[in-house]
Amino acid sequence: MPPQKRPLPGHVPSVFSTHQVLAEGLEVQHLRHPDLAVISRGIRHQSSTHGDDLEHLAALQAIHQLGVFSHETAAAVWGMWLPSWIRPFDPVHVSKTRKAGPRPRRKQVKGHLLPMDAVIQRVRGVRVTGPAWTWVQLAGTNMSLEWLVAAGDSILQSSDGPTAAREPGMHPLSSVENIKEAIGQRTKMKGIKRAREAVELLREGSDSPQESRLRIRILDAGFTEPVVNPEIILSSGERITPDLVWEDVKICVQYEGDHHRSDAEQWDRDIQRDRRMQFDGWIVLRVTKQVFSHDGWSAFVRDLRQSFSSRSPGA
Repeated sequence: MPPQKRPLPGHVPSVFSTHQVLAEGLEVQHLRHPDLAVISRGIRHQSSTHGDDLEHLAALQAIHQLGVFSHETAAAVWGMWLPSWIRPFDPVHVSKTRKAGPRPRRKQVKGHLLPMDAVIQRVRGVRVTGPAWTWVQLAGTNMSLEWLVAAGDSILQSSDGPTAAREPGMHPLSSVENIKEAIGQRTKMKGIKRAREAVELLREGSDSPQESRLRIRILDAGFTEPVVNPEIILSSGERITPDLVWEDVKICVQYEGDHHRSDAEQWDRDIQRDRRMQFDGWIVLRVTKQVFSHDGWSAFVRDLRQSFSSRSPGA
């Protein structure tokens, strides 16, 4: 009968640096435990547990003590809105300033060099490039303009928005002025022209990436820009904040995410809100994620044009 494997000590994280755990008292024989898989040189993962991305970053940081997480990896740590196809931890983006040595080279790591004036902060226990600096780095990727704007809007979220309620004290992460300053420091970087274009499209107060993407598409379709989440006072005195608004013609667009549909109370509040707006003469266009499909977008543009036409003189 084969001997039973001994369990790993309970304090060992799911992903760890071998150097770190040996320094904390783990014995060398534990590193040969059959539950441990090698992620890259000096980093192990317990195959029986769910790997945690931040634990992976902490393990890498223990090895690359002068390293800074940047680009898509830093964007994910900051909680920026990113398209689903981006994999921010595969590879992990690790940067070093030029004085800290050559760019990191290891399995599942993409190394970069940072200028000496790069803004570096510590968040969630790891060192990352600052929010504005990170956003400028994203301009050098193949993200679409609408997603680049969404990522920028995400670091401008207001201190009383839905994300701020989940992460009190963190928002806004940056300002348009900070972002423009970061752009001014990176005049020769890849994507700087896209950054200069996109920064002029960033707006404060957006509550979701879908709102930001929808706003950019509306502009591209030739409409005037809607205001993001303004406070509207109805005739009843009630104050509401629709998603995208043209107050002068009383037209608004409400983006209904899946949580609006799955939460019965939220769904009921949405219906009552829209009914009260309609009583006050508002046109309320409600859309879902289908608006981003080819047919859904064509139908939405048609409806929005008809809405504006109905508000024109003589209509």
